[in-house]
Amino acid sequence: MNAEDAILAPVTGAAFVSGVAMAASGEGMVITEAGAAFKVHDGAVLCAVVAPDGSALITGGDDGKLFATSPEGAIRLIADFRGKWVNCLASSVDSGVVVAAVGKEAIVWTDLAAPPTTRLPHPSTVSGLALDARGRRLAASHYGGATLRYVLAKDDKGSVLKWAGSHIGIAIAPDASYVVTAMQEHGLHGWRLSDKKDLRMAGYAMKTRSMSFERKGRALATSGADCAVVWPFVGKDGPMGKPPALLAPRPAASTVVAFHPHSDVLAIGYADGAVLLANLEGPPATVWAAPSGRPIACLVWSSDGKRLAAGDEGGALTVGPLA
Repeated sequence: MNAEDAILAPVTGAAFVSGVAMAASGEGMVITEAGAAFKVHDGAVLCAVVAPDGSALITGGDDGKLFATSPEGAIRLIADFRGKWVNCLASSVDSGVVVAAVGKEAIVWTDLAAPPTTRLPHPSTVSGLALDARGRRLAASHYGGATLRYVLAKDDKGSVLKWAGSHIGIAIAPDASYVVTAMQEHGLHGWRLSDKKDLRMAGYAMKTRSMSFERKGRALATSGADCAVVWPFVGKDGPMGKPPALLAPRPAASTVVAFHPHSDVLAIGYADGAVLLANLEGPPATVWAAPSGRPIACLVWSSDGKRLAAGDEGGALTVGPLA
């Protein structure tokens, strides 16, 4: 179904909450796939994740507030940072943590009904957050590189991964063996964490805004071309010296990628509004959503992998089964 009348501003985040698809928007709204709409933030929602217990959509906004909203419309204020933007969020079902990037800090909760557990400083504004599969290692991108920490250890000072330049997003392999950042300069930089070996992945026509590791860490899918660019992460050297696979090319830029939680299926959103499903090795890609003319802004799978939700720049939320 489509829920496009309740949101006029772009969809800025989405998640499945207790089996219900929910989306947040640039005008401070949260909607459900049934069409219910709730005014939550006084300004734009910048990021959204599902709460670790699956009961609510956690949203951060440019009003400096962090909220939890249930599918029934119960809204609870978690924190007010008094005008500081909540730039990005990460959460984990396994470790039960929620992490919010506020300025130069990554703020950690292990209980959303209590004050934050830890406030982790960084050298500059945090531009991206990512947790490994167990939700125990936190990677944060910022100017000049990234910082890696054990998120539940209050005394972890962090392991700094340095590379000059502006890093605008981050991904961490499920087993925390690699960290990869998207660069302002149309490329990726990565580190093999066993020895901090640098990796360079170049050749993009535009900035990479979306990255997704395959569930076993064997591949990293990225946007930023007229297809999904998928780098191999098998063997001791990962993608070093290996070309990427180019999946599902079409006459539009890829904007969002999201690997299925339990299979090799990759969902790919495009600037023309199409969503395609592709396999790492298998038949040609299939069309899940036809081009709408509105760029896809986010893609999220349900935890069982049976449903997919796509939000676009025109405010539409499309929800449907795996084709």
